[in-house]
Amino acid sequence: NSILFYIKTKYKKVSDDDANLIAKYLVKYGSEHDVDPKLTAALMARESAFNKEAVSSTGAKGLGQIKNFNFKTLQIEDPFDIQQNTYGTTKYMKYLMSSWQTNSEKVSLALASYFKGINAVKRQNGDLDPKTQGYVQDILKNYDEMSAKIGRAHV
Repeated sequence: NSILFYIKTKYKKVSDDDANLIAKYLVKYGSEHDVDPKLTAALMARESAFNKEAVSSTGAKGLGQIKNFNFKTLQIEDPFDIQQNTYGTTKYMKYLMSSWQTNSEKVSLALASYFKGINAVKRQNGDLDPKTQGYVQDILKNYDEMSAKIGRAHV
């Protein structure tokens, strides 16, 4: 699959076993929540470089860099568990995308909300500051790279 190909060619520090699990669960939960798994993969690439043990300076954990206060809502007991973190990240993206459902920029606004918090983005009426714009563009670039590899890899 294109996600596995992307991880294995661009993130060589990720073990084959971890890459396989990440790709498997992104597809599984993407299908269950109706979220493009490549979008969630692109988000994880930006958030953690697919390092399941990643911890940010603000305490966000795992592949999707999820904060402790979100664990219960997202059904995460172990943020470093690939399956749980992938499930939680996908579920959170579904929530954010549905929050912006009526907006033509829903993907960008959902990604901005992942970064800044949905209330901060709503307070700014979707007018993103340069740092947030850069974050969103990084993820969309990852997404485009992943999508382009499909044609070349024929997977």
